[in-house]
Amino acid sequence: MAFSGMAYPLVPSPKGYFPVTKGTSLIKGDLLNLLLTKPGERVMMLQFGTPLDQLLFDPNDAFLAEKAKSIIINSIAKWEPRIKIDAININSGIDQGSRGFLNSNDDLTEAQSVLGIQILFRDPQDIQEIQELVLQV
Repeated sequence: MAFSGMAYPLVPSPKGYFPVTKGTSLIKGDLLNLLLTKPGERVMMLQFGTPLDQLLFDPNDAFLAEKAKSIIINSIAKWEPRIKIDAININSGIDQGSRGFLNSNDDLTEAQSVLGIQILFRDPQDIQEIQELVLQV
């Protein structure tokens, strides 16, 4: 079954703010939405989301990485049946390749407070190709 739906994040396109997307780009958007939604934020789906906010004040160490990985695995298992996870990699600090995405005035004094999340997954419709979603929180 081919899924289709609204793209996330919402950005203007030639077709307006709510263009329909499908395939891997839809799955990546939905996965990003799942990771960035805190449980309790959705009025009609209070359990939906990933409780990464629970880790906000924990030390950014190996224990935090394992805890975040466990939270993400449980959330994906519950809410995203369309994908097969190959790997979830969690690391501390800012990826230097993404420096251009930060505020140009950022002095990087808090760079080690950033949690890098990389999810490698496969779309069951295209099992041969590994997809990647990278998020820094």
